[in-house]
Amino acid sequence: MSQYPRDEFDKVPETSARQGVHRERLIPTRSNGLGLLITVGVLALLIGLAAYFVLPRLGIGTGSADPSSAAQAPASVSPSASAAATQAPDDDADKGAPSPSPTAASTPTPTPTPTPTVPAIDRTQPVAVFNASGVTGLGAGVSGRISAAGWAVGTVANWTGAPQQGSGVYYSSPDQAANAREIGVQLGIPAMEAPGFANVSVVLGPGFR
Repeated sequence: MSQYPRDEFDKVPETSARQGVHRERLIPTRSNGLGLLITVGVLALLIGLAAYFVLPRLGIGTGSADPSSAAQAPASVSPSASAAATQAPDDDADKGAPSPSPTAASTPTPTPTPTPTVPAIDRTQPVAVFNASGVTGLGAGVSGRISAAGWAVGTVANWTGAPQQGSGVYYSSPDQAANAREIGVQLGIPAMEAPGFANVSVVLGPGFR
């Protein structure tokens, strides 16, 4: 017999087949592992999200390739290959399109330049000789030189106009220009156009030789 007072658990008959009556456990004795699987799945999901969003920002897992080298990769194509690729469409276009042929309308007709009419030298026109040098007989000597060259000599006299600083051959109309220049070349003095002279006039100024 037990020395402890009897309680409700002692009410079991001594001849009963039930022995060792205890309280039910709060935790089942066997677990099906569902909680463990859920925990592992959540951890795997968190790791995957971290690898997708966080690692690329940290520069991990993006590879060792340099973006600049990848951008420059097309530049490694040989110049000959790129030139051939560029010229290929042009060659095909040249074969398909006929070359334009020049037409008569595209060639401008040159306009002839009018040749200025140069008055001919007329040695039959009279030439006047005026001595403004103050040297006696100079006018007669120059008129002889002009006559010897084939010119018709008209008036030979002393100059009565304003004092002259030099010598010259003067004419008043364009048709006398050729005669005046020719006589000026012969005497070595300039030919100048001036009104008031009826014919080509040689004025001999100081210092004429």
